[in-house]
Amino acid sequence: MLTYLVLFSVTLVTIWNLYNTSLSSLGITWKFSAYSTINNYPTVSIIIPAKNEEKQLPRIIDRLIQQEYDREKMEIIVAESGSTDNTLDVCMKYAENYRLIKCLSINKKGKAAALNAAMDVAKGEIVAVFDADTIPKLDALKSAAGQFEKRDVAAVQGKLLPINVNDSLASRFAALEELLYEYSIAGRARLGGFVPLNGTCMFIRSSVLREVGLWNENTLTEDLDLSLRLTAKNYKVIYVPSVLSWREVAPSLRALIKQRLRWYRGHLEISMKELGKPTLKIIDAITVVFTPMFMAISLLDYSLVIVVPREMLLVFGSFITLSSLFTFIVAVIISKKHMIGIPYAFVSYVYIQLVVILHITAIFMEIFRFDRTWERTLRRSDIFKTPTPT
Repeated sequence: MLTYLVLFSVTLVTIWNLYNTSLSSLGITWKFSAYSTINNYPTVSIIIPAKNEEKQLPRIIDRLIQQEYDREKMEIIVAESGSTDNTLDVCMKYAENYRLIKCLSINKKGKAAALNAAMDVAKGEIVAVFDADTIPKLDALKSAAGQFEKRDVAAVQGKLLPINVNDSLASRFAALEELLYEYSIAGRARLGGFVPLNGTCMFIRSSVLREVGLWNENTLTEDLDLSLRLTAKNYKVIYVPSVLSWREVAPSLRALIKQRLRWYRGHLEISMKELGKPTLKIIDAITVVFTPMFMAISLLDYSLVIVVPREMLLVFGSFITLSSLFTFIVAVIISKKHMIGIPYAFVSYVYIQLVVILHITAIFMEIFRFDRTWERTLRRSDIFKTPTPT
């Protein structure tokens, strides 16, 4: 009985890995062209949730002001929550010079609470969200707004690329992990699957957002939770690579661990109650939500030698090896494409083991109800200035 349970679990996880790696490979090879002209510029409310972002806030505000978009149709809302630095003062100085900028100070804690508070004053037809560490391309807003010319489009997720890949060993591994996920989203979009919103460089119709109840303040991954609710209600969420932004990845191991634990715990807090009928898109979404469980179960790979008979070990061992080799090849391609460094793909196996441990830790933290807090991740720009792409 134990043997069959282990074999079933190992097979399930290996298929899941092959599926996600296949999606990433599809995303890498996708030649996407979806630039849309705008006949009528919709009004856009851009929300920047901010906690202790006095160093990063000027960069994102400047970048948004410079967008190739009609300023009369824009408003920028900085929703500050729980800051102990001069984030609010920085915003107020900008507001003195630009009437499109509004500054809010939120008493409730959490990114979702800050976003919901901003919606109390947001007037735009489209709501955009950018984290303070994000640097949108100058035509990002125009490119995204053009997609809403199609009346069936409810939300748009743009492409996110790491800007500080070469800062450290931790940043290289963080970039590789995030790019594998980014390209899997592109692969899902290419096949018409589930498209998760990433919480930054994301755009949604205000009417739709209000209809589904805004952001869930009881989860650490409010973006994924929102994505599931949109999908359950059959709203169309699209991924558009031409809506491009850069963002910082965690520059140190400590920052990376804290960030990942928060993300992984968030997956475990997602409610499945409203998903409804299990369509292919819903099943695809579940494979994303259950990532911590799949990663934890992957530890059973090491038990094959002990539990599985020798004649079966070769078959299942070969299956796992081929799956791992496929993932490694895709990791090498991404490492080369984004200048992470091919040698780092060779040692990424060590980082994967850390990721597995962190997923198991996240499960443990959720079971025992550890405190949940919105913590600002240490940024590259805390150390030295980040160059701004053009």
